[in-house]
Amino acid sequence: MFTIYQMMNKYKQLQSANINPEKLADKLYKPITRDEIRNRMIAIANSIHLAKVLEFAKKAYTCVAIDEGKTYDYHNLDFVLTNPLEQMKPYPVEAIDMKDGQTSQDYKSAITAGFNRIDIRKVKIGSVVVDGGPAQLKCFKDTWNDSFYHDRDPKYYKILLIPCLCHRIHNSYQYIAGKNNQLQSLVKDVHRIAELCRIHADDIGAQCPQHVSTRWIYDYNICVFILKYENKIKQYINVDHDKIVQLKDCLAVLKKLILVFESDKALLANCYIWLRKAISALNLLTSNLHNAFGSILASSLDSYTLDSDFGGLWCLTFSLTPRGRFYFHR
Repeated sequence: MFTIYQMMNKYKQLQSANINPEKLADKLYKPITRDEIRNRMIAIANSIHLAKVLEFAKKAYTCVAIDEGKTYDYHNLDFVLTNPLEQMKPYPVEAIDMKDGQTSQDYKSAITAGFNRIDIRKVKIGSVVVDGGPAQLKCFKDTWNDSFYHDRDPKYYKILLIPCLCHRIHNSYQYIAGKNNQLQSLVKDVHRIAELCRIHADDIGAQCPQHVSTRWIYDYNICVFILKYENKIKQYINVDHDKIVQLKDCLAVLKKLILVFESDKALLANCYIWLRKAISALNLLTSNLHNAFGSILASSLDSYTLDSDFGGLWCLTFSLTPRGRFYFHR
């Protein structure tokens, strides 16, 4: 590879041609401006976005998962297209700014804006998964006159509402951890130990996971850490080994349940049997292994899921499958 100056030195005839190397370089290698690069990247991104959305538009129906995200500066509703029956990967299609409003009317306006942008691309919304907050749920219930249920637009009032089971599982543990005195005391100790372990991370030789206020089941990771480094942690604070083992075993069941429902392959029809198995497993921890918290967490999980207002939804969808009909007939 030669530079222009090297070429001119090598081929003397080029020198007599009165060639300006800088001008020749500009002609041969026209630089691309930042604006041109930006416009090209935007055009490519838009074409990819359109192609992804059109894949969902070809389907008979699509499920839209609405996830609320908050930071110090932003409060958004994220809209994700999903279709587990077709084994399609979830695709984040829109993000609507909530503008700091948190009333049902604010959510209704934001959700309507998101639905309209999805509908423009001819995507047919059959169901929607929400995190289960009261203000969000109100937008779809018949008890509020301004809800989608009472809208005249048939695209909206026929939408099947599905509460997010992952949120409900986290909430079931968080609720009972604040109500049951024995469990509350242990959970506070676990969080206190986690904070202390993070302070003494260099001495322990590892970084303890932090408690996540919006993902309480992640306490399982803290319990695993405490049991793994128990001998070193005891230098700073007392560790109730047996109780933490019992809590870890219970949280292992709940964490497995969340991993199942977080999968983009999870089907609504299978939720009932997974919940029933998890509740039975927690009860067995108490009856067979004398776990102090198994039946407590089983009862809370049941009240937040199968014994809740939406329990019939998971039961019905399972009963409509061949496996479900056999299960209930038996």
